[in-house]
Amino acid sequence: MGGTAKSVMPWLALHNGRLWAVNVGNPDTFRQRVAFRGVQGMPSQEQDRVLPAALRAWAETLPELAADVVVDADLTRPYLHVSVAVAPDRLGLLRSRVWEWAYEAGLLDEERQDIVMATDEALSNAMEHAFPAGNGELTLFAARDRLARAVHVIVSDNGTWAAPLSRAAGRGMGLAMMDQLADVFDLHHDERGTTVVLRWASQASV
Repeated sequence: MGGTAKSVMPWLALHNGRLWAVNVGNPDTFRQRVAFRGVQGMPSQEQDRVLPAALRAWAETLPELAADVVVDADLTRPYLHVSVAVAPDRLGLLRSRVWEWAYEAGLLDEERQDIVMATDEALSNAMEHAFPAGNGELTLFAARDRLARAVHVIVSDNGTWAAPLSRAAGRGMGLAMMDQLADVFDLHHDERGTTVVLRWASQASV
């Protein structure tokens, strides 16, 4: 490939108690994936129906795996996409929004509980570690996958983590909890902020 080489931050995946590092790849591949799925080339109104402009713009800022989740989401069914300023009193509101979405999406009660708990932990970690001064923005996305019987949650922030991702002095226990509650837990951190992707294979058929 021509052009100037760019440094690529690793994708840190904590799964089954182990950290894995995977290159995130070329950021331009997001546009290639959107084109492959037939979104590019559609009239603008049709594009917004398939992948709304605000959601598409946010997905372009995400690491590759998280962007794939957005592009592959089934937006014909209930989904959640909300950005909020960082504030501890927002946690309860966001928790309620996740629970309402999981119910509207037809998930089973046990699935809803795991999703709400893991998402709450991801949000709490971001507010505590990414924004020690309390200034910043979080974005929450939750949706079913249109290609598989699975649901995904993404929590992204534009902050800088003030504490290492470890369990020293009680730190990092939230990461272990998310890994235990979700079928797949992925974490990516770079100069843009931190993105958490959680995945569950849904047993619900509706």
